[in-house]
Amino acid sequence: MNLPESSMMKKLLAALLATTLFCGIAQADSLFRWTDENGRVHYSDAPPPPDIRKVEERMLKKGSQIETDKQSYATRKASEAFPVSLYTAEKCPACEPARKYLSTRGIPFSETKITTQEQATEAAKLIGEKEAAVPLLVVGGKPYKGYSESEWASALDVAGYPKGK
Repeated sequence: MNLPESSMMKKLLAALLATTLFCGIAQADSLFRWTDENGRVHYSDAPPPPDIRKVEERMLKKGSQIETDKQSYATRKASEAFPVSLYTAEKCPACEPARKYLSTRGIPFSETKITTQEQATEAAKLIGEKEAAVPLLVVGGKPYKGYSESEWASALDVAGYPKGK
């Protein structure tokens, strides 16, 4: 083989390699959805078998991701059955550690900062007292006054929240 043929062969090989790589990338940018004969839905980046009639193909843009919920299944189920509320106040030394504990553990919660007498009365009613105590944790309707990490951990464990992030 003389020199011009060798150069031509290298160019042809490079073009073939580039085409193969491009086809692989293009293939990975498609998402196929189909239902098999048993009624099961399949999702794949590979095309379905040829006997499948109804196929949905979605082209994914470069850098696209399929969004998933950032919370675990156990956390979602627990928060549906036992929602968590935290009552805090501005001048409360235990409120920041309480808030940090819930956040660190990955517990989704709503926070009410008690700034009005109405909010204070509502919080007091939850614990059956004349005055509110903060921080106040409510897990699925059951109140826990004051911050006690062990008591809160036990309440959250019983409610089904995962033990750690």
